[in-house]
Amino acid sequence: MTGHPETVTLAVDGRHIQVAVWGHADASAVILVHGLRDHGRSWDRVAAALATGYRVIAPDLRGHGDSDWAGADGYALAAFVADIHDIARAFDLERYALVGHSLGGAIALRLAAADADRVWALAGIECVELPIQRDEVAAPTPYAVRLRHWLDRRAQARARGTRHYPTRAEALARMHGQHPDLAADLVDALAAHALVHDVDKGWRWKFDPRVRLRAPEDQRAHDLDDVLDAISCPVLLSYGTSSWVPVPGPARRARLKCHQISHYANAGHWLHHQFTSRFIAETRAFLDAHNRTHDHA
Repeated sequence: MTGHPETVTLAVDGRHIQVAVWGHADASAVILVHGLRDHGRSWDRVAAALATGYRVIAPDLRGHGDSDWAGADGYALAAFVADIHDIARAFDLERYALVGHSLGGAIALRLAAADADRVWALAGIECVELPIQRDEVAAPTPYAVRLRHWLDRRAQARARGTRHYPTRAEALARMHGQHPDLAADLVDALAAHALVHDVDKGWRWKFDPRVRLRAPEDQRAHDLDDVLDAISCPVLLSYGTSSWVPVPGPARRARLKCHQISHYANAGHWLHHQFTSRFIAETRAFLDAHNRTHDHA
């Protein structure tokens, strides 16, 4: 991967959050938010390209990369949103744009709604509807049942613990198998910031296995409609035609006041890695157009 960012460690609500920063401090800021079980350095190629005109900030989310873990009860959407909000304040950002992938995009949507006076643009990759929210629309579940399921998964995660691999090659093979659409050299580069070796145990992924625990409150699909209604900035949505994530329907998209959608033919869920040049070009054009709008407002 290209680019050599500055690495900053922030104290956010008593927890250490690692952040990679590119570009000039006086430039308009763009915060890149990665997805589940990923890390901030996954954005390296995108960040290096955007840094020619922007200050680019790419944190490791809590429980991911080199940021501190938060425990089984610490991975609700609102907690992630609060971290990105606090990071923006730590960098004294009066205005900023957001780019998010999957879970990171879902976080960005909620922050754009809650911090609407400061967020001037949002580019999201396959992020509008989380799987649990689609499931809730298809088969609504009473809150008590959702809570019981969460408690069961929490106990299972505690019993399961962290998986270790005897060799780095075995961990890489696992990642290659999960992402067959990505080039082998890219998977290797992503893994360079994702793996750590524990003495006498072996290699493991840096993310907390419990990040998969979605809080029962995150499942409420009507909250998503409230979020979309509250977003005032322009939004660029990107979806791959070969992804397992379906494009949200027109009624849900219509809640966004200003949005455009880009479809990537034959792309999977990690379309920004499969079609990096196109993604950078479209995202840069989108940001440039709306950054100029704010500059001259």
